[in-house]
Amino acid sequence: MSRCLTDRSIDHVVLERGEVANSWRTERWDSLRLLTPNWQSRLPGYSYQGEDPDGFRTMPEVIEFIDTYARVITAPVETNTTVTSVRPADPGYVVATDQGDWKCRCVVLATGACNIPSVPAVAEELPARIKTFTPMTYRNPDQLDEGGVLVVGASATGTQLADEIHRSGRPVTIAAGEHVRVPRTYRGRDIKWWMDAAGVLDERYDEVDDIVRARGVPSLQLTGSPERISLDLNALTDKGVKLIGRLAGINDGKAQFSG
Repeated sequence: MSRCLTDRSIDHVVLERGEVANSWRTERWDSLRLLTPNWQSRLPGYSYQGEDPDGFRTMPEVIEFIDTYARVITAPVETNTTVTSVRPADPGYVVATDQGDWKCRCVVLATGACNIPSVPAVAEELPARIKTFTPMTYRNPDQLDEGGVLVVGASATGTQLADEIHRSGRPVTIAAGEHVRVPRTYRGRDIKWWMDAAGVLDERYDEVDDIVRARGVPSLQLTGSPERISLDLNALTDKGVKLIGRLAGINDGKAQFSG
C-alpha cells in the first residue's frame, strides 16, 4: 500500500505497533516456513532474487524480505506506535496513538486478518490443569508439559504442529473437521505452480460459484519443507498420530468428539 501511494505522490505515514514485520517476529512458531514457494513472494516492484525459487522461506528469511522491502521503497514507517482510536473530524479523521495524534483525510486499516486467535467457546470448559496454546503463543515443543497433546484443527497449521509435537516424543491426537488435502508436488511441479498455471489464483471473488461457501473452506493441508513432503492426515496417521473427529464439547472434564 505504501509503495502504491508513493507512486501516486500521495503523502502518507504507516503506523506500526512494533517493528517492521512485527507479526512475523512475535507471533509465529520457531520452525515455521512459508507454504508458498519463494517465487510467489512478490511485492510491487520487488520479488525473490535468490538461487532457490522453489524453496520455502524460514521466519528469519521472511522478516528480512519484508524489512528489506521497507528500506528499498523508503516506506515512511513510524515503529513502536500503537493506534488507540480513530475518530471522525472535520475534515477527515484523528488517529490517536500512544505517541501522539495524527490528522488525515483517509485511513487505511491494514491490520491483517489473523491477529486475533479464534478460540472456540468450548475452551472455557477445559479443566484448569490443562494448558492451552494458540498458534500465536506456541513456539516449540519445549513449552509443553510431558504427556499427551490434543491438536484441534487439521488445516495447514494443525497438521504442521501435530507433526512437530509428535516428533518431540509426545503422543499426539488431532481433532479434524472439514479439511482439504492436496499433494505438495504433482508431476514434478509444486501444487502452487499448478494453481497458478490453471488460473485458480487469478479467480475473482465474483467468479466463484458460491462465495459464502468458498470463504468457509479450510486452508490446504500443506507444509513448506526442504524435502517438499506432503503432510496430510494419511501421513500423520502413518507416523502414529491418532486421528479423531471434530471437537464437539467438554462434559465433566471429558472431551467429546463428533464423527
